[in-house]
Amino acid sequence: MKTTILEPGKFYHIYNRAKNGNPLFPEDEDIQFFLKLYKTHIVPVAETWAYCILDDHVHFLVRLKEDLNGNAYKPFALLFNSYAKGYHKKNGSEGKLFKFKLKRVEIHRETVLRDVIRYINQNARKHGLVEDCSRYRYSSFRATVTTWPTLIPKEEILRRFGNREMLSHILAEPVKEKGLKMYLLEE
Repeated sequence: MKTTILEPGKFYHIYNRAKNGNPLFPEDEDIQFFLKLYKTHIVPVAETWAYCILDDHVHFLVRLKEDLNGNAYKPFALLFNSYAKGYHKKNGSEGKLFKFKLKRVEIHRETVLRDVIRYINQNARKHGLVEDCSRYRYSSFRATVTTWPTLIPKEEILRRFGNREMLSHILAEPVKEKGLKMYLLEE
């Protein structure tokens, strides 16, 4: 199911984690720095359908833009490498920060797409950081359910889930992970 390249127009669950379980984002300002780099490197090449940034790992569901020339691997490599360089400079450290260069799986089916959107938005709850998914600051949950403009393509997501009034409830409804194992990437 893994692909060797990232192809235009396709959906991918992108995942990375800290090497040795160390925190990737010890402070809120580190997450802000990572998000700034994400906007610089990834927003020009992909739509962000879901994300969750935790202390030691990150999840993104993206659809690569159709008009890309070639492989979109490089922007993700720049994101992770740029963050690692900034992290090491700030903390006076060195070495490999991320466990993977880029772990990803293509999402082919609509039912899986909906479940992966829900899974990513629920990830902070899965890891015991919050009971209410809407309370976690660094996931796409609030950005998806709000009517305010965000990076999330809310109208396309809404078409897949149906009802704006129920969207919050549907996104928070527990996902049956057993059938999704090959798409979830966590180790």
